[in-house]
Amino acid sequence: MIRVTIMGPMLINPRLESYELSRLFGGGGRQSFSRSLRTKLETRERTLSTLLEPRLHYRVKKIDKISNGFVSLEGGITFRSTRLSQALKDSDKIVCFVATVGSGIEREIVRLTADNRLSEAYILDAMGSVAVENIVEQFCQRKEAKFALENKSVTLRFSPGYCDWPITDQKKLFELFGSESTGVGLLDSCLMQPRKSISGVFGLFHHIPPHASPPYNPCHNCKKTDCIARRNQE
Repeated sequence: MIRVTIMGPMLINPRLESYELSRLFGGGGRQSFSRSLRTKLETRERTLSTLLEPRLHYRVKKIDKISNGFVSLEGGITFRSTRLSQALKDSDKIVCFVATVGSGIEREIVRLTADNRLSEAYILDAMGSVAVENIVEQFCQRKEAKFALENKSVTLRFSPGYCDWPITDQKKLFELFGSESTGVGLLDSCLMQPRKSISGVFGLFHHIPPHASPPYNPCHNCKKTDCIARRNQE
């Protein structure tokens, strides 16, 4: 079991979903792998737990105001995104998070690449992406279940750099954690380090069962159908 810090210790065991691995390998989500690829996956999966150092930190903040293209939080931070403001339009609070699987996996990818073991490096890179995504997905599911007991729903999650939300707003998101060490730093480009890290937000809003409407999905209005981050739920 891998320990993940989320405002205090919490145990989450990242799952390597075959569907997600297949999608990253260009299989369109089909879970059939060649014998050679399956052997490499099994070999790398056996050592993966020794490389991962997962951490996830989050903050729940009150939303002060939402207008067209802006989401202002209590305390003065404002995010700029029309799609985000549409997604959060009924929300009164926002959950902001930063997650990582650490730098150990990245060091191993660099070592494999230097040894010209490119296919193994590529496989490990994909596994790291799936692992950190799964940690965030499990976190969101747990929070969704908890908030449902309070008659609250959650929006889809958004990350700086996607849709029309500028990646420079990463700096504002990281400001919310103050001096707390999240295990993730920002480069001048606002990309995160370690590379296998995810930051993002989702909103909380009250609903009256059973009349909850599905959360706003900007992908329904986007023509980029080959986007790897596309969400197709209704």
